[in-house]
Amino acid sequence: MIFASGPRLLLRRARYEDLDALVESWCDPEMSRWTPHREDRPGFVRQMVEDMQTKQPGDSGPDHSWYQYIVERREDGAMVGDIGIGFNVPGEHQVEVGYRIHPAFHRRGYAREAVATIIDHLIEAHGIHRFVGVAAAPNEASKAVLRALGFRHEGHFIQSFWCGGEWVDDDYFALLASEWRGAMK
Repeated sequence: MIFASGPRLLLRRARYEDLDALVESWCDPEMSRWTPHREDRPGFVRQMVEDMQTKQPGDSGPDHSWYQYIVERREDGAMVGDIGIGFNVPGEHQVEVGYRIHPAFHRRGYAREAVATIIDHLIEAHGIHRFVGVAAAPNEASKAVLRALGFRHEGHFIQSFWCGGEWVDDDYFALLASEWRGAMK
């Protein structure tokens, strides 16, 4: 099921046949460098794919706060990464956006296009008012994607999450739907 589509990319629900590729990417040290540690990553990914078969944005309950989608290249169906939206941001009509692009597809604008596609869709389909992007402070590439899309830096949190055996700082960015519309004219 297609969630949203951009010029070169489709954002779609994860399928069971995606499981091996997703487990591989979530266990890849380079792709998971800035992902919070999970004891059983393969089990976590299997559960995520299972959950995504029935969950929909807007479902209620504590286990329905995050939705992960496949980022697929339109021209050949290649899985270039995954993107998620979290309804765990305090307040109504706000979401967090997180993305991971496989290193083989870096520096092609896929992260920027995937985030722009999901923003367009969430504004139109769900009336989202505010978007939050969180990047590990040392992750310059992720912060560059957010800045390129017009996100503003709103905060720096010292040693705010445990990642790779160490406490890492986070940078918080945000973008209002009204700012996005202005940027798109």
